[in-house]
Amino acid sequence: MIDIQLNETFLDNAEKFTERKFTQRETLSELIKITNEYNQVEKFNELIFTAKYANGLFRSIKIGQSNSQISNLEQIKKDITDSIEKVSSLIKEILSKENSEKADVIKQKYTEIGQAQLGQLILLIDDLDQLKKYLNHLKRTS
Repeated sequence: MIDIQLNETFLDNAEKFTERKFTQRETLSELIKITNEYNQVEKFNELIFTAKYANGLFRSIKIGQSNSQISNLEQIKKDITDSIEKVSSLIKEILSKENSEKADVIKQKYTEIGQAQLGQLILLIDDLDQLKKYLNHLKRTS
């Protein structure tokens, strides 16, 4: 990753670049704080990369459901499941060293099994995808 300060200003700039507000901004802020505190930038980079990949798979499923020529929907669904599990696992890894109420809330909200958690995780994945797009832009322009 290029030398970027992950902080609130970074999130503000990412929102300006993507022209949309993060729906899970508080969680992103806490993940970034913990990433910095425990020097886990590589893990965070892997998280946003995986989220971008998962979001691309979501788009493929939407397109595939309306296009009968796409024949590998089952493989795409399996890849989505694997990617969601990996995002969840990476969140747990980033939070594993942090012993705080906020970290516990994030784990409960995004990594426990349930329909509500899956919905929240999908929203977070979309936000992480936007962060990855912004980082890719920064890499191209530096």
